[in-house]
Amino acid sequence: MIAGMATAPLPTLGDWVQIAIADAETDALIGDIGLHVSASGEEAEVGITLAPHAQGRGLAEEAARALIAGLRSATAVRRLVGITDARNAASVRLLERLGMAFEAEEETMFRGQPCLERRYALAL
Repeated sequence: MIAGMATAPLPTLGDWVQIAIADAETDALIGDIGLHVSASGEEAEVGITLAPHAQGRGLAEEAARALIAGLRSATAVRRLVGITDARNAASVRLLERLGMAFEAEEETMFRGQPCLERRYALAL
């Protein structure tokens, strides 16, 4: 998967692509950003995963802001969506710090368990 993602064009319309997040000091892989751009190229969904030891240092926000800047300057994406489990307070805070506005909550199943998903969006 890593080899395939290394040569994938950004954004890949209609598919998910994984973008590595590396520690600037050590170049070690500490997480990734999942990005799905709609087939029209006008809307994208983002998801961020960060290793526990790398959390709480502002790295997810830094990576997300870099992604947002790139989407604004080099793509036709005009709307970015982030969806998170309402119990994931750190993710909720991150989406809000990025300026994403709360849009809706939806009851759903995640890994066989009921959860409440919160949907946020940002106009680009």
